[in-house]
Amino acid sequence: MSPIKFIVAGVGPGDPDLITIKALKAIERADLVFAPVAEAGRPSVAESVIRAHLNVETIPIIFPMTRDGEYRDSVLLGQLETLRPRWEKAESTVLPVIGDSSLYATGAYFYGVWKGLAPSLELELIPGVSAHSLAGARTKRFMALGEDIFSVIPGTASAEAVAGALKSCSAAALYKPSALGERLRPTVVSAGPWADVLRVDRAGLPGERIVKGPPALAPPDEYLSTLLLRRNPMC
Repeated sequence: MSPIKFIVAGVGPGDPDLITIKALKAIERADLVFAPVAEAGRPSVAESVIRAHLNVETIPIIFPMTRDGEYRDSVLLGQLETLRPRWEKAESTVLPVIGDSSLYATGAYFYGVWKGLAPSLELELIPGVSAHSLAGARTKRFMALGEDIFSVIPGTASAEAVAGALKSCSAAALYKPSALGERLRPTVVSAGPWADVLRVDRAGLPGERIVKGPPALAPPDEYLSTLLLRRNPMC
């Protein structure tokens, strides 16, 4: 069997205008296009970006929203086994992911499981616009300047790990702050002081909202949120 190319294409944070031409070309030329979803029947943000430009067949792939890596991989493995007759005949396959393909991308898990079934699988990453880049643009802020140390931190990490990372940087983008729940405010405040605090919910998507100052540290209900922090006033 000839090698199968697996392309993880970053399609941006949700605004269809931010997908790259390279990602669109790869998707259009692929033999199989997967669409990541959190559960069966749920819409895919990545697919909605594609649909604004292309009319291609997609295959939904369920990525369970869980921290249980063993369970997640077993779900992915089952789907890949079911789809084996299709991907064994393909030369090029694409998994579009929101944001960038190499930063907190679900494609890494999919690739790891698939590589176990097809050792000759070839990986290609197509970069995309990250959520914090769009958040900065929406708030009209320069997130880091000069010698600023800028950190990208997952809110899914422990509060202690988040606080430690925040203390060591000049500015930060905290992804998925909702994961910290009631610990969000004390964690961020303990690592301060901060001259600017802003939270962008659903950047580039319907229902986008920008929250500034102390209210931005209230635990958000929105999963797709980015908290921007800076010790010096943002320009």
